[in-house]
Amino acid sequence: MKKLLRCLLVGLLLPMGTLDGCRTPDQPTPAEQPGEKPDEKPEEPPVPVVKSDPVRIVLTKANIANMDYTYDESSDTYTVTTTSDDPYVFSERLAADLPDDCVVLSFEYTSARDVDDFQLYFPPLSEARSGHYGAMAKTTAFKPFACLIEADMLKFNWGSANQFLRLDFGHTANNTLRIRNIQIRPMTEEEERARNEKLENDRSKEAQALRIRDYLGKHYPSAVTDVTVSATEVTVTGTAAGTDGYFLAEVTPYDPFTEAGTFSRKTPLTGRSFTVTLPRRAAYDGFTYDRLLSRWVVVKGDGIDSHARYADKITGVSSLPEATLKSKKGLGGFFGESTQIADLDALGITSVTVNVVLNAVISPVRTGQFTQEHVYGGKTYYISTSEQSSLDNVMLACSRRNIVVSAILLAQRNTDTPTGRILTHPEATGGPYSMPNMTTAESVNLYAAVLDWLASRYSSVVYGRIHHWILHNEIDFQKEWTNMGDQPELLYMDAYVKSMRMANLIARKYDAHAASLISLTHCWTKADGQFAPKDLLEDLKACSAAEGDFRWGVAAHPYPQSLSQPAFWKNDTQSTYGRNTSYITFKNLEVLSDWALRAENKAADGRKRIVFLSENGTNSPSYSDADLALQAAGACWMWKKVSRLPGIDAVQWHNWRDNKAEGGLRIGLRKFPESPDNGAVKPVWNVYWAAGTSNEEKVFAPYLSVIGIASWEEIHHEVE
Repeated sequence: MKKLLRCLLVGLLLPMGTLDGCRTPDQPTPAEQPGEKPDEKPEEPPVPVVKSDPVRIVLTKANIANMDYTYDESSDTYTVTTTSDDPYVFSERLAADLPDDCVVLSFEYTSARDVDDFQLYFPPLSEARSGHYGAMAKTTAFKPFACLIEADMLKFNWGSANQFLRLDFGHTANNTLRIRNIQIRPMTEEEERARNEKLENDRSKEAQALRIRDYLGKHYPSAVTDVTVSATEVTVTGTAAGTDGYFLAEVTPYDPFTEAGTFSRKTPLTGRSFTVTLPRRAAYDGFTYDRLLSRWVVVKGDGIDSHARYADKITGVSSLPEATLKSKKGLGGFFGESTQIADLDALGITSVTVNVVLNAVISPVRTGQFTQEHVYGGKTYYISTSEQSSLDNVMLACSRRNIVVSAILLAQRNTDTPTGRILTHPEATGGPYSMPNMTTAESVNLYAAVLDWLASRYSSVVYGRIHHWILHNEIDFQKEWTNMGDQPELLYMDAYVKSMRMANLIARKYDAHAASLISLTHCWTKADGQFAPKDLLEDLKACSAAEGDFRWGVAAHPYPQSLSQPAFWKNDTQSTYGRNTSYITFKNLEVLSDWALRAENKAADGRKRIVFLSENGTNSPSYSDADLALQAAGACWMWKKVSRLPGIDAVQWHNWRDNKAEGGLRIGLRKFPESPDNGAVKPVWNVYWAAGTSNEEKVFAPYLSVIGIASWEEIHHEVE
């Protein structure tokens, strides 16, 4: 392994050909022959590369979850049946150190259904010590699958004797796979070429990210100070540093702004102070483009001379009142079932989240349920009548009760449908959901069209109202929930902020108070996924400061550190009361409230950012009295915290009832509908019912002893 690590480190800087002959310091160079000059040395014949034999990987039944398998020794074939949405199995331990060149895990497989993401864990187990290697398409004939694990072997110091792997087969339940010839082997020549191309591409991406960071932090001599959009015009105001050779350039969402060598859409500036008025709509790339979506920047020649700026004011929007929360009590994952609607009233719910899968809403072609026309950008799209009916039911149920709705926008990673092929990001490699594709005019227009339909329909008293737009899901775990492939942090955030901005700009056409919320896990300064949430918030703040602030907030998911363990008050040892805590869970919500109240994190107008706990709950590992009491005690703790924290606006408990698709978790207020009790309420339901009412102290009191405290005052702490 030592030679492998050394060669890999060198390989980050050198081409693959150098790696083939990675020479240790004690290896001499060939001696020069007497009388020969250095440039006259005869060429040495190439040394043939001898590759190691593959190392067979054997699966074990000692550690297996949400799946089962049989094994046919004669064909070395495992027949796997998945039983839930998080199937995984462990390998047996390595008998010896892997040979230095064995860096590819491969197998052949068949699969009755698509597997959205093949993932490997390199123990000790944590999401941070895992790699995502893409989707496995369904196939009836055996098909090869290979993943280069070289970088993760280096990163996690893996490949020594006695180490093992966990193999995760996506989020696909009720699937049957056959898998054979599992091994770790050397790269083929084609794989070596692909690896070298990826290394070069990664270096290019890092350079792009550095240019974005430089752009955000730079002081420019010119400035765009205001962008106002009316029904028919866009007016841009600012100052240029000089009078000769300066232009106002327009940047569409699909233009690679910091990579642009030239700006094709430019208006000459004739004075240091300028006001440029242009038609709101223009014919771009085959569409009737709405310049509401553009950024505007001063350039000198083709060089950037100011920060770009998005629209500050959109005139003529509706006069809808700002949303007013009647309490902090909310519900996550509202979908409008009759019993769920009844619980809105019984529990006193005042806010909900609603999942909106964009692929299910819109199609660029008329097909099946997609028959209702919606024209945007000069193109006719088709809305699903069944999805419209479902959303109408949900939104109207909330509207009649003055419930604040936050729509969670999800783009399925799917290239099997017309919408999926256009909307899926071209670099997405796995996971159920993708970053919306913002790289082409066609994909931007489709994304804008579905946003426009949602905002136009659900910004009224007729069909109900979406108040907040959550983009997309847990983006710090981007490969799991908003996949864009391997990306440096700022390159990923550049795409994400475009999505946030587009949703906000289009929603503000119909609702001046619309807000976009960033979705984050319970991590804070720790990156269990790809990025640390606190860093992403700093990136978002930098983008707002440079390009004009907009109404954005935080949709946090402060689950316990281990989602399966409800006693977070004693288990969450990395959830501290310091501002740089690793995690923010129910245990230390003070830290999130403190962040929201600090002046440097408020909006440009001095207002506190919206902070919703939009997905969170405690688990009952079983339906035993003890486990149900632990879950309910956690809800008491959460409510006592939230009700006293001014930085947190509301909590949306997830889930309404236990869901078999959540990997064995029981985080609902009600039991599984498939259970003998048929979805009966759990003790946590009674806690949530009492929260904020005159019954609170009586219902909450028995849970003090479950936690091991004498008073609820003991759970509150100062932030350090």
